[in-house]
Amino acid sequence: MKRLILWDLDGTLIDTLEDLAEAVNHALRLRELPLHGLDEYRKMVGHGVRNLVKQALEASLQEINDKLVDEALADFKEYYQAHIDVHTRPYPGMPELLTELQDKGIKMAVASNKFQEGTEYLIKEFFPDIQFVAILGNRPGYPLKPEPAIVEEVLSKGNIGPEDAVMVGDSPTDMSTAANGGIEAIAVSWGYRTKEELAGNRIVDTVEELGKLLEGFYVGDPISTPPEQFQTTLQQLVYETFKAKGINFTRVDTDPGITMEDCQNIDAKIGVHIVKTIFLCNRQQTEFYLYVTSDDKPFVTRDFCGALGIPRVSFASADKLWELTGVRVGATTILSAVLPEAANVHLVMDAALAEAEWFACTDGTPTCFVKILTRDLLDKYLEGRKLTTI
Repeated sequence: MKRLILWDLDGTLIDTLEDLAEAVNHALRLRELPLHGLDEYRKMVGHGVRNLVKQALEASLQEINDKLVDEALADFKEYYQAHIDVHTRPYPGMPELLTELQDKGIKMAVASNKFQEGTEYLIKEFFPDIQFVAILGNRPGYPLKPEPAIVEEVLSKGNIGPEDAVMVGDSPTDMSTAANGGIEAIAVSWGYRTKEELAGNRIVDTVEELGKLLEGFYVGDPISTPPEQFQTTLQQLVYETFKAKGINFTRVDTDPGITMEDCQNIDAKIGVHIVKTIFLCNRQQTEFYLYVTSDDKPFVTRDFCGALGIPRVSFASADKLWELTGVRVGATTILSAVLPEAANVHLVMDAALAEAEWFACTDGTPTCFVKILTRDLLDKYLEGRKLTTI
C-alpha cells in the first residue's frame, strides 16, 4: 500500500466536463463562433484552461492569435467561476473512498492542470473533510503536467519518497507526469480519455476496484511500543510478560494476514520470516499441541506424529483454540503458552527455528506481528515450560 496518493482532478475525482463546455461555448457565443459538443470537449480538456479555450477557437476559426485567446479566456473564466459547480459532481463513491483512505492514514494531494482558484474551490466544495497535504493547480510560474515539478512539490510537502507514492489520473498526461516524477501510476477509465489512449498503463474501471488496489495489504512501520489498546486478554498478557521479563521486541500493525503474499509483505517489513503455528489434538481431544514450523513448510501428519512417537493427530476445533489458547483462527501463536488455560498444551517447534537468531509471530491477534530474539523466547518467555524440538 502506498503512503501518498496524488489525485488528478477533472475526469478522475470529479466530472467537470459539462460546466467546462458551457463556459467555453459562452466565450464562443459572444464572438458568434460555432459551438462544440461534449464529445469534442472531452478530447480537449486536461492541459489547462488556456489550452482548452485555444483548442476550441482553433476548431471554430482558421486563424487565431494570442489576443483573441486571451480575450476569450477572460470571458471563459468570468462565466466559469460563476457557474463552476452547476453540473459538476464527484464520481459516485469517490468521497467515500477518500474518507476510507484518510482513515487508514494514507496521505493525499491534488495535482491538477486546472487554474488554482478553481481547483481549490472544487476540492473544498466536494471534499471538505479530506485533509490534503497539497492542493496544486495551474499557478503562474509553475509548469503544467506532464512536467515533474508538481510531483516533486507534493512529495516534499508530504515528506514521502517516490517509492511510496502513486498518481491516479484519467489521461496520458497524468501517466507521463507520474513517469517523469519517478512514481507509479494508475489510470481510471471513467474520465475523459478512452482505454485505447491509456493502453500500456494499469487501468481500473470502477471506484471499488480502485479502492482495493490503493488500499492493498497494510503493514505499518516497525515500532517497539505496545498497542495503545489491547484487543484480547492474551495480547495484553503478551506485552506485560515482555516488560516483566525484560524482552525487547519490534512489532508491526497489519491488515489481517491471510495469503502467502500477505505474509511476505509482513516478512519484508519486520525483517524476518514469520512462523506458522498449528493447533492440533488427538482423536479423543485429550491431548493438544501447539506446533511451530516454517511458513513455507507443509504439515504432514505422519511425519509430525512419527517424530513425537504419538498416535495420529488432526486440527483442533476453533472452539478449543479459543478455550485453551485465547486466540481466534488466524492468530495462533506459541505466545499463548503464558495463559493458565494453556498449561497442559504441548509445545513443539522445528529444530531449525529454535536455532535461528530471530523469532517472529502473531501477538495473539491477526493484525499485529512481533519479532524477538529466539533465545529470549526460549529462555525467558517460555521459562518453566517444556518445549520439544523435532
